[in-house]
Amino acid sequence: MTVKQQLKLGDVVAKLAKALRIPHCEKCEQRRLILNEIKVLGLREAIKRLRIVGLSNTKKSSGEPWSVEEIVKKMENCCDEK
Repeated sequence: MTVKQQLKLGDVVAKLAKALRIPHCEKCEQRRLILNEIKVLGLREAIKRLRIVGLSNTKKSSGEPWSVEEIVKKMENCCDEK
């Protein structure tokens, strides 16, 4: 018997952050829970809830997408903002 386990987005992001040795704070945990429920909430509601817990826009003010380095830096800075 094969057990199919669904991979959840929030858990993937948390594991990636852990692999990069980025600390996990309360805001990170709130984001993980919201991202894990994206299928139930829908994209629009998930984005709304992420903004409430402090996730900024997906694009820089210049309109360009974030680079991987910039995303990692933002994740590192999240836990320093206490």
